[in-house]
Amino acid sequence: MAGNTTHVSLDALRLDERNPRLPEELHGSTQLALAAHLAANADALQIAESIVDNGYFGTEHIVIMPGPEDTATYVVLEGNRRVTALLGLSSSDVRAGFKNPARWHAIGPESGILPTSLVPAVVVPSREEAAPMIGFRHFTGIKKWGPFEQARYVKYLVEEEGMTIRAAAKAMGSSSVKVGNAYRNLEILEQAKDLPGVSAEAVARAKGDFSLITVAMANGALREHIGAPLASQIKVGKQPVPPERAAELSELMGWIYGADQTTPRVVTESRDIGALADVVSDPAGRSALREKRDLASAKQAMHGARDALHGDEALAVGRQISSSIKILETLEKRLRTMPDPERAKLRNEASKLVDLAQRISGTVEHSVRRR
Repeated sequence: MAGNTTHVSLDALRLDERNPRLPEELHGSTQLALAAHLAANADALQIAESIVDNGYFGTEHIVIMPGPEDTATYVVLEGNRRVTALLGLSSSDVRAGFKNPARWHAIGPESGILPTSLVPAVVVPSREEAAPMIGFRHFTGIKKWGPFEQARYVKYLVEEEGMTIRAAAKAMGSSSVKVGNAYRNLEILEQAKDLPGVSAEAVARAKGDFSLITVAMANGALREHIGAPLASQIKVGKQPVPPERAAELSELMGWIYGADQTTPRVVTESRDIGALADVVSDPAGRSALREKRDLASAKQAMHGARDALHGDEALAVGRQISSSIKILETLEKRLRTMPDPERAKLRNEASKLVDLAQRISGTVEHSVRRR
């Protein structure tokens, strides 16, 4: 194991503001603010309860480096969740700022953890020294970060440590393609967040559900739609999407993550990405998607245009009828769950629907009788 194994007093440890689990907005924040965020979003309470029940596993060393400004302190490069749990158990002031502090106060005193408790650690001289160890553990190993956290760490290695994509991949025990894709996808999000029509809410959803970008950019049709490069064609420091495709990038973000509260997304899960790609690559489907912002309607328009092109108007209309039937079946289920007073308000609309269905049926029956 790289570095020197030792034990360090808990009160000498400092949470790392550059931890990929922490949002960039927390850079420069206090230790209490960093701990509060990790406690609320990274299962620190679960770890704390495990420590109380089973003790602290001394074989799980945290990874630290000397503080850049105060060499009597150490920055926690690996193990920030565990240190947050220990801090919450050891200090009533720290856990008072946590979400659900009552549970922390209930287990803190019985834990036996004090600010002066010694924590097993591996000391490395710099972040660069720890990069292969941390990268492998969270990118390839058994304790993987989420896709967004992985991409942020790749960006750190490439832009701050000066590694090439190939060198970062080697350090992390992964392939250049996977690491390159992670870097490109994060750069696409960075580029998109400054575009008109891409809301702060959409960017926040993208960070929380970054796997949708990953799946979308694995699809050649969607990459082509915004002009995004393959992993092998990435140029560090250059925006991945050409400026002339900015509008397409903005609309793709809207389709996947929504534009705002009044303009919802059309993709709700990763398996919708394939259908989105089919629609976007088809002129009729793409036009319908832009107009109606509904994936099912866009697919229907796409199939209808293709059927009409091949001279089978009956097949095209049949698809529309089948799609309408499915919509009405869903509508019926919703109506059955509504209270009678609410259903009564829809009487006129329901009558219009019956009239329309009867006219369609009558038109078809008339043609049958004439034959």
